Amino acid sequence: MKTLTLSILQFNNFVKRILDAEDFLSNISVFGEVTNFKVSGGNAYFDLKDENAMLSCVKFDASTLNIKNGDLITVFGKVNFYVKSGRLNFIVSRAEAYGLGALYQNFLMLKQKLETEGLFREEIKKEIPKFSKRIGVVTSETGAVIRDIINVTRSKNPYTDIVVYPSKVQGVGAEDELVSGIEYFNSRDDIDVIIVARGGGSLEDLSPFNTEKIVRGIYRSNLPVISAVGHETDFTLCDFAADLRVPTPSVAAEVAVFDYFEQIENIDVTNKNIYYFITKKLEEDKKDLLGLESFISSNLKVKIVKAKTDIALKIKDIEKIVENKVLNSKNRLENMISMVSKLSPLEVLKRGFAVVEKSQKRVTSVKEVAVGDDVVLRLDDGKAVAEIKNISEDK
Repeated sequence: MKTLTLSILQFNNFVKRILDAEDFLSNISVFGEVTNFKVSGGNAYFDLKDENAMLSCVKFDASTLNIKNGDLITVFGKVNFYVKSGRLNFIVSRAEAYGLGALYQNFLMLKQKLETEGLFREEIKKEIPKFSKRIGVVTSETGAVIRDIINVTRSKNPYTDIVVYPSKVQGVGAEDELVSGIEYFNSRDDIDVIIVARGGGSLEDLSPFNTEKIVRGIYRSNLPVISAVGHETDFTLCDFAADLRVPTPSVAAEVAVFDYFEQIENIDVTNKNIYYFITKKLEEDKKDLLGLESFISSNLKVKIVKAKTDIALKIKDIEKIVENKVLNSKNRLENMISMVSKLSPLEVLKRGFAVVEKSQKRVTSVKEVAVGDDVVLRLDDGKAVAEIKNISEDK
């Protein structure tokens, strides 16, 4: 098998990528004895050792670190590999005396109890709204936490309202005020989501967020709750009870607030797409209509020519019918005229009959004349005067 040859930089980068890819190394705790402890530039550098191995540790901002050589401690943090020096260091977020002090023991016992009751179940987690209009924040009204939440919110959405419930976040009475804040926002009908937040600190500082009261307060909430307590490596019971746990208050605002400008841009893109598709559809329909118009026009011309031909044929048929009817009518009229003519008095006269008139009045009865009366006989070709010699009535 061929041997792969790497530069030191390539090799160290390769090792770093492997270590960075292991999620569990980004949030882990290690215990051992402190040795080679020193502080430089405000940061603490020391080694942890046991009987078989040694681990280099760094604690940035060592002002909160109270340890010395020989102490048995547990450190919480993540593994980091420095490419340039080729050294693996453990970046410490916090440290506590080894043996899990009473406070941490109580934390684990309470966590086990509440977990057994089902207060941390995933299936009871509420969904975080995607488009919240008004967000309730339970935290200290002063300090970096609320400023970070406000700054992130305003940068994403200037129209999202933030309502702050001022609360202690450590010390006596803090857990009561935190629960009161959650209950207050649940009493309103205009809040979409609640953020419970504070900065990092020791296990003692975070104790108000590790109480049964805060867990049950979150469990009773009808509104979804986001927990943004401590640093990324800090875990509290508030985190387990909340519907969503985020590493920092800034991330809580990122999650709770929808990006107004992104939505406007999406709407604008959607409108442009709709306009494009409508325009394209109209152009396609226009082409279809022009084609249909041409088709209809062509068919219409053919139909008009056919209709004209049909009409011309119909007219000829009608003319023939009318001509036949006129001819028949003419023949019937001539026949009627002939019949009427035959019944005319003049025609009767031609057949040897005469019309008798007396005093220029037609005589139709023998009672209208007397013997000796002169009468006029109208014949076909003239008149004759006659005298009544005798009168006899038909019986």
